[in-house]
Amino acid sequence: MLKKRSKRITPPYGEHDHRHDKKTGDYKAGRRRFGRRFIKSPKFQKYLELHSPKDEKNDLGSLYHAYTVLTNKEPYIITAADSRIGDRPTQQDSYFVTKTVPLSPFRLKRTFAVVCDGMGGLDCGDGASDTAVSMLRLAFGKLPTKKVDIPHFFAQMTDYIDCEINHWEDLPSDRGAGTTMVAVILENRRLYWVNVGDSSIYIFQDDKLKRITSRHNYSNVLEKLVQEGKLTRQQAESDPQKDSLMSYLGMGKIEYRDINSKPYVMRSGDVLLLCTDGITNALSEDEIAEIMRENIDDPYRCSMELNRIAAEKKGIVHDNSTAVIIQYVE
Repeated sequence: MLKKRSKRITPPYGEHDHRHDKKTGDYKAGRRRFGRRFIKSPKFQKYLELHSPKDEKNDLGSLYHAYTVLTNKEPYIITAADSRIGDRPTQQDSYFVTKTVPLSPFRLKRTFAVVCDGMGGLDCGDGASDTAVSMLRLAFGKLPTKKVDIPHFFAQMTDYIDCEINHWEDLPSDRGAGTTMVAVILENRRLYWVNVGDSSIYIFQDDKLKRITSRHNYSNVLEKLVQEGKLTRQQAESDPQKDSLMSYLGMGKIEYRDINSKPYVMRSGDVLLLCTDGITNALSEDEIAEIMRENIDDPYRCSMELNRIAAEKKGIVHDNSTAVIIQYVE
């Protein structure tokens, strides 16, 4: 007979959501985030009294460290997110990430996150990103509890979302609408992802940062020409079309997308970063890695620091920026 499991402590991170307010009809940016739930159990409070200075009892890092120590016998998926408008007149990024959850060997748990960056050069970029997030979130919520073909699910949904946005009517002009998208689903430790456009997914593992998606823009073509000796590096970097997207949701037929057919198995301490080009255009991969390295003990602070430092970069126009952090902890 199985021994009854003791009640686990709820981690201090809730569900995160950034969607646009459609009440005004102009997709004015809105924000809704479920509050982070701080642990109030007697056992937890006693731990804080013993291990935290008085002025740091409510610090997110202390809370994170405390509950990981108290729950180290059960793996957790930790989630956090932050988004900023930058110098843009509207927020065209949208995102959603499910709440922190404990993993159990007796039950399948899924963690889901999606980040979309509406295309400012087209019409209603904020509406396009919000639509993509809403459609994928709704479909994820209807997945059966048994194991499903996640790569096939991602392929179907990118087609559906692309078709939906491409057939919008009553747009201000004939330019159309579009958005990039990166999304992940973790089935316990098994990671699946999809990418369309130039938003990015990184894995921070063993103190090193690795991009697991490609950027679907013209710079990839220029890079190939450089490798073939048909262009110089300086010519490629000065090309005015280098950041032009070659694939996005809403174009009518997706040309490029990244979907992994075999899952990546997460190891303890692995951290995922889903972000828009507002971060990758402002920060180098070495800078992103350093920020994550310094804030690895607090995913929420890590997401905030990525956006803050990207926004403080001099000499660039600060785009909308979004960072979603997912960490696997045993």
